[in-house]
Amino acid sequence: VSESHVSGRVRDLTSALHIADAGLDQAVNNLRTPSVADDVLQGTFSSGSFDILSVTNVGSQTYQVTARGTAGSEQRTVESVVRRSPKSIFQYALFGDQSVAVDGDAVTDSYDSRNGAYNPSNHQHNGDVGTNETASGGISVGGSIFVDGQLVVGNGTADPDSAVTGYDPVFVTGGTSPPSDTQDIVAQPGDFPMPAVSVPGGVTCSDLQVNGNELVSLTPTGGPLGDGTYCYTDLTVLGGGTLTATGNVKVYVTGELKLGGGNGSAGVGVPSDPTSMMLLLTSTAGATVGTLNGSVNFYGMLYGPGATVDISGNAQVFGSVVTSSVTVSGNAEIHYDEAVNTRTDISNLYTPTVISWREL
Repeated sequence: VSESHVSGRVRDLTSALHIADAGLDQAVNNLRTPSVADDVLQGTFSSGSFDILSVTNVGSQTYQVTARGTAGSEQRTVESVVRRSPKSIFQYALFGDQSVAVDGDAVTDSYDSRNGAYNPSNHQHNGDVGTNETASGGISVGGSIFVDGQLVVGNGTADPDSAVTGYDPVFVTGGTSPPSDTQDIVAQPGDFPMPAVSVPGGVTCSDLQVNGNELVSLTPTGGPLGDGTYCYTDLTVLGGGTLTATGNVKVYVTGELKLGGGNGSAGVGVPSDPTSMMLLLTSTAGATVGTLNGSVNFYGMLYGPGATVDISGNAQVFGSVVTSSVTVSGNAEIHYDEAVNTRTDISNLYTPTVISWREL
């Protein structure tokens, strides 16, 4: 009887340690997203349960995590220090939180501006189109669109194909060369959070219209704060006009963003380095990149968690567009610049790394 009790206790002590480790694993998983609202703090297994006792920010994206495992009448507590690295929100050529509709003769593919300008002969195959939507029509494709990448639907979609309407495997490569139809449509491994955009304190907003044959250049030391932060209520760049930058700048738009229209082609951003210009749309902002009456070449990143973006006509985007809803039509081309993935100013996901572990 004594040996049975001893072996039972050893079993429970061992299980409690493993279950406590499972709690640490869950805490690390929680740290992958910026929100605590979706965090799981407890878990139950057939052999016991865990509780995440504390998650303390000890500075510079570093956290001290404590978890307790219980098995039978035994408990063990473990602690880890976890450092997390931010990931850029610009991971897609096109991403619409609620929907993406691509029609006409539109094209998506990718390149890396660090290796030079976009060239159709040596482009890459990461022109992914994504959404958080899981219902039918989350992604809608039609016409002769060509997606050199994957169609990525919301996390938890049992049948990813069901969230895409108009899918034709001939026009989707699945991100490989030669194309592979088996991975044309996939579901995200987890939710893709869309953090809110707010104008920094001390930054005032005004209207800006760049007319034809006019050039406006923003500087990384300009703006109200002297750090390359600018804000416009309505921002318009007409055909023939150019809005560029001499370094990394952030441009907030609280009203309407209109790029293109009129005579000639509008230029926005830095052709040699699309990572230099980031357009951030507040929840009330709407955007039109290109119109049927003109064209625009946009070199940069556009993020608007509550905005609806319409990309039409002969618009060309070299960078990334991530908004609430995206519509692409006409002969628009979206060339995802893989270099924008290095801009982590706006981060919705993190990569956690355990740097120490001990039992308490």
